[in-house]
Amino acid sequence: MSLKNVVKVMNFHSLLRVDRSRKSARKYSQMEEMVLEMLDNILNNRNIILDRKALQMNPRQPGLLILMGSDLGFCGNLNNLVRRDFLEEAEGDYRTILIGRKLNVLQDDRTLIYQTREEFNENHEEMLDLLSEGLAQKAFSSVRLIYNHYRNTSEIEFVDKVILPMPRGLLGKEAYQEDFVCEGDMQRLLLELTGLYLQYEVEIAAQVSLAAENITRQSITTESLKKIDEREEAARWRARRELKDKEFAKVLDNFTKLKHY
Repeated sequence: MSLKNVVKVMNFHSLLRVDRSRKSARKYSQMEEMVLEMLDNILNNRNIILDRKALQMNPRQPGLLILMGSDLGFCGNLNNLVRRDFLEEAEGDYRTILIGRKLNVLQDDRTLIYQTREEFNENHEEMLDLLSEGLAQKAFSSVRLIYNHYRNTSEIEFVDKVILPMPRGLLGKEAYQEDFVCEGDMQRLLLELTGLYLQYEVEIAAQVSLAAENITRQSITTESLKKIDEREEAARWRARRELKDKEFAKVLDNFTKLKHY
């Protein structure tokens, strides 16, 4: 198969993956919104705040950094952005979860989980279990997500955000009037809802970062196809020029021979 055909196949598959990732991210976003609505009302209930029942993390524990990269190349500097932000900003006591073969260089004794993208897509229950257990046992002081966020075909945003502890006013409300009284095990309810929230945040980040990777790859392969076309056109021009030079030399040679006769 020629180089041009290989690049065409890469270009086509990149577009397919972008569409698939975008649809999957939209599905998780809809579920995340419902969970956030419930959490927002519970965590900002003034009775719960006054009774100190709201979920609190242990600030003496290490932070957890979740980095999303890619397995393959041809996606510009997306992996470099993730690595650079990690190396520049990571300080203090922390643990890491690394997703993507291109982030393998960041592995050290603080890495809890390392998976390639392919392994993550096939099974990431271990990672979700680690988040749930860490939440229940208050094993982390915070959880940060570092990845590239696909907005649209022309905009990719680098994101480094804290998803735990959850900030007050998750949905941007200016005032909270809900002062309902809760019965039952509120801590268990909050743990389960917060666990769902973390799971959806990770799933959304995984899908939109995959879309960002593939839209960048599609853009690069499209540009590569243009360069290949330009090279092929230049080669054809040189071939035509050489053919014309040969024809002209032949005519000139015949004219010279006739002149001598």
